[in-house]
Amino acid sequence: MSTILWQHISNGALDRCQLHATSGGLRLAGTVLTATHGDPLEVRYLVLTEGSGLTRRVELDLNNGSSRRVLSADGAGRWHWEGDPELTEVAGALDVDLTVTPATNTLPIRRLGLDVGQALDLRIAWVQFPSLEVIPSEQRYERLTADRWRFSTGDFQAELVVDHNGLVLDYGGLFRCLAYRP
Repeated sequence: MSTILWQHISNGALDRCQLHATSGGLRLAGTVLTATHGDPLEVRYLVLTEGSGLTRRVELDLNNGSSRRVLSADGAGRWHWEGDPELTEVAGALDVDLTVTPATNTLPIRRLGLDVGQALDLRIAWVQFPSLEVIPSEQRYERLTADRWRFSTGDFQAELVVDHNGLVLDYGGLFRCLAYRP
């Protein structure tokens, strides 16, 4: 199990995340403390994958229980909030991206298993905070070296430095690692 504490460089948000990888899947769990439009926001997240790395469940708890939601995926690109109809706008997405944390960039990095020099374009289910709106995001992951990736979406690009498990240690100017325990 790896544990990391990130800080968002521009707004000071903190994110403590634990990554636990087993042959049965991946467990990403964390707590984000941030401000949204001047309001304090606490986000507790839990992301579970199956052994192949496909995201199957995302549990979100905002402000200590004021809003709890579970986002489920079938591993074939269909997503829905528990009890709601399918989110057809993100059909085909196999990974989730939570805007408040760099943790979820670890999911496609681990799942893709690209060699150095390879790249792949993906459709991602991108969860916005605090609204919890889920929108499609076209993202590209390119492996630069054994521990460096180029992430891009639209006009945005960042270089990601990862540990041996694919956990993001540095997110090119957006998040920095304050503490890390492999």
